[in-house]
Amino acid sequence: MTERLASPPLVGREDDVAALTAALDEVQQGRMATVFLVGDAGVGKTRLVQDLVSRADRANATVLLGGATDIAESPPFWPVASALRTLLRSPRGEEVQRQLSPWADQLEELVALRPAVPALAGPQARVQTLELLHRVVLRLAGGSVVVLVVEDLQWADRSTLDLLAYLVANLADKRVLVVATHRTQLASDSSAARMMISELGRHRQVKCLEVAPLRREAVAAMVQAVAPGRTDLVELVWKRSAGNAFIAEETLRAAMDGDPTGLPTTLRELVLSRVNRLSEPALRAVRAIALCDGPLPHRLLETVLDGGGPDLFDALREAVNAGVVVVDDGTDGYRLRHGLMTDVVVRELLPGERLHLHRLYAVALEAAWARELPGVDARLAHHWQSAGDVQRAAAATVAAAEAAGRVRGYAEAHRHWLRAARLAGQLSAAPVPRSGCLERAAEAAHLAGDADQAVALLGERLRMAETPDEPGDLDEALLHARTGQYLVAAGRGAEAALAFGRATALLPAVGAEQERAEVLGGHASALWTAGDFAAAQSTAERALELARQMGLAVEEARALATLGFSLAYREDPEAGENALRESLAVAERAAEPREIARAYRSLAELLSGPLNELDRGIEIARAGIERVRALGMVRSAGVGLISVAANGLFRRGRWDEADSAIAEAWELAPSGAEALELRLARARMDIGRGRLAPAEDDLEAVEVLSASTVGPRYRIPLLTLRAGLAMWQDRPDVALDHVGFGLDVVEQGSDDVWLVAPLVWHGARARAELARLGLRRPDDGTDARLRRHVADLTRTAASSVPAIRDSVMGFVEMCKAEDSRAQGHSDPQAWERVAEFWQARQQPYPTAYAHLRRAEALLALRAHSAAATEALRQAERLARGLGATPMLAEVADLAERGRVKIDVPAPAPHAVPTPEAMTGPARPEPADELTALTARELEVLTELANGHTNREIAQRLFISEKTVGVHVSRIYAKIGVHSRVQASAVLFRSTHGRRGKHTSGPVP
Repeated sequence: MTERLASPPLVGREDDVAALTAALDEVQQGRMATVFLVGDAGVGKTRLVQDLVSRADRANATVLLGGATDIAESPPFWPVASALRTLLRSPRGEEVQRQLSPWADQLEELVALRPAVPALAGPQARVQTLELLHRVVLRLAGGSVVVLVVEDLQWADRSTLDLLAYLVANLADKRVLVVATHRTQLASDSSAARMMISELGRHRQVKCLEVAPLRREAVAAMVQAVAPGRTDLVELVWKRSAGNAFIAEETLRAAMDGDPTGLPTTLRELVLSRVNRLSEPALRAVRAIALCDGPLPHRLLETVLDGGGPDLFDALREAVNAGVVVVDDGTDGYRLRHGLMTDVVVRELLPGERLHLHRLYAVALEAAWARELPGVDARLAHHWQSAGDVQRAAAATVAAAEAAGRVRGYAEAHRHWLRAARLAGQLSAAPVPRSGCLERAAEAAHLAGDADQAVALLGERLRMAETPDEPGDLDEALLHARTGQYLVAAGRGAEAALAFGRATALLPAVGAEQERAEVLGGHASALWTAGDFAAAQSTAERALELARQMGLAVEEARALATLGFSLAYREDPEAGENALRESLAVAERAAEPREIARAYRSLAELLSGPLNELDRGIEIARAGIERVRALGMVRSAGVGLISVAANGLFRRGRWDEADSAIAEAWELAPSGAEALELRLARARMDIGRGRLAPAEDDLEAVEVLSASTVGPRYRIPLLTLRAGLAMWQDRPDVALDHVGFGLDVVEQGSDDVWLVAPLVWHGARARAELARLGLRRPDDGTDARLRRHVADLTRTAASSVPAIRDSVMGFVEMCKAEDSRAQGHSDPQAWERVAEFWQARQQPYPTAYAHLRRAEALLALRAHSAAATEALRQAERLARGLGATPMLAEVADLAERGRVKIDVPAPAPHAVPTPEAMTGPARPEPADELTALTARELEVLTELANGHTNREIAQRLFISEKTVGVHVSRIYAKIGVHSRVQASAVLFRSTHGRRGKHTSGPVP
């Protein structure tokens, strides 16, 4: 038998190697890249990774190499944690430990180098672990390029998938290359990993490489390298392997070992023909290694095989020489050469052999020394369950769930608690009752961000009640209240209000007053989320009364906050503001930092948002920033307040201050919800000022990080901004699609008119622009949806206080004005009313937009009047003061098309994109072929080259269609052409610069 047959060279992968090398080069230039290698098992993904790692090592990069394992009990963050463990134990270990010393305790816990330290709790804890690993990678990237490789992503735990998405979203400009391999499953694969690859594939810095089977010439090159001169083997290897690299290599090995005409014909036979030639001791070791399901250090294998010594060493050396076993340097242990080989060997084990080996592993892992192994609780659970010992499997599964929770791997904790619940149902004395397992599984799902699953699990738990829905059952009442909390997190406010209502009804008639106050407070908040402001007010008043009787400061502060918003939305803004100020005072007296921050934010949001008291809202937000800074919460609550202030400054037109505030907040390196809010605020500023690429980066990051968020808090603002960005990119069709997705979220249960109104206006804006450009879309119901939502906004606003009603109706009036544009007769008087409305509310950006549209409407009526000129000048003045470069470009474009003389100074330095830098055919400086054309004829020729019809040219240049025809005839005669194509060719030969037209609207 051939011993240590040299691994064939990497052949036939020139394009894939070039793509990975280009990604590494890009990262070395300071721009993150992510590459997913997707292909069939054995096709050669790992060889590509090995080649990349060699190149990275030669470039002195820091390599983190880890792989997922094919067991459901995989510990959280396993591939990355094991990669860090290997790095810390490498020759560079001491240097890396110094680099990462600020997070030594958390890292030691994560990689299981010592007993766990106390864990953080609450919904933000999961994000804090993601942020910990993000900062670790960031610190390593400060010293060198970091290459993070995750193999077998199809088996990765949910926490690892979340981490990869988090890194892609947050490391756009860092020297980090992420590479992951994914084994192709069925064509209909809808696994979490496959869905994540699809989601991230839309990101500009993510590439998905389909690793195809080798071509025949590559197989021939492999044969030549391993068996020079044996051309007779090429056809055989090609036919048997169909280009699969692993099968080709195994076929070649088998052919070199014996008679090629008697070769096995299937993968199973190929592997077994090699394995079955081993001696019995070596075969026994191979079977044990195959069933390990995780890292296998030598000591563990020695224990499982009941001793080591020379016999075991000889058996292992034989298996290594035969190319069946390879040494795993990362664990000082062993694994089989390929996952396909492992699959075959495990499938060949007899049922009794499997049970016996699983029991041996479980017993070995219970030894005191084995507690140092990473993920030991999860592996114990796997082996005891596979060994058929339900009692021990249940205990180990509970331990695995608790261990996952300690490192904030809540998705894995959720999965373990579910398994513990199933096992508990088979036992008379389970370590944790099934009901308790379901409750803890629900909480873990909630903390993992899967609110829908949390609700479903509590529903299952409630169905176990002996006397369901019987008044006076405090435990059941509190379970319904928890269901309400999870529903609020899922953005399902109306359902949450019903759940809290059931909880209230089930509370004991007397006693449990603290719980009653908490439930009533939650019920009031859910009612407000659902838009039932009257019921929210009355319920908050009941909660407030009870909280004061019981001396519950936190519940009192929260009830006052809900009461304040309800009063402000319904009948009395002044009373609402006073309630919020009282909430702040209560929190201060109770010295509750989180409630103090919450009260400042609530007050600032109310003033600078729906009530349009912009200056006072900004002032409150800034006071809150200083207060939470003193409380040591500036990186979390402080960043949230800065985002509120920045959004107020944006609407107020104080854009330089907003830019500075956002930059200050970003220096604090926020994470979690605060980072999402700050990215949205920064994207809003960047879109307004024409910094479109950075805006797209931020919106992509928010989309990646909030992909599982179905609620409206982030999704609606995100999709509104995406629509605004698409409009500046001359893509009204894409903008309308984003609005449609936003309406889907609205229709799932958002009644917050303050969020919905700008989204609906963006839809009307995109629809009008499509009509103006003559780009009719098939009727997919979007127009009817927009009209319905405008009507809903009108009805909802009618029941709100004047300040809120006016703001919402301002957007409704904009929708109506956009509808007149869509119908081809834009109403200048409607746009004049819109301009006056926003000007009275001191919001210059939408005011400028309305002036621009009024000028367009007047010019379309052939009214080359002083009014049109003045409207354009007003738009130009406001846009220039803001530094709104894209809007300035549109003002200039409209003035040129309408032949209106206004002075448009050069954009401010901070407005990075200039009109000259934007794409699209330019109106040329007259060259030899065009010197005979007048200025108006040059304009007509440019529009003609853009593909516009005579009617569209007339609309764009505000002249009659007949006049356009006259100009076209004269152009043809002067430049000696006979068709539009020829005329366009002349124009493009004479064009030296490029400038595009941008049509969009602001993002109030």
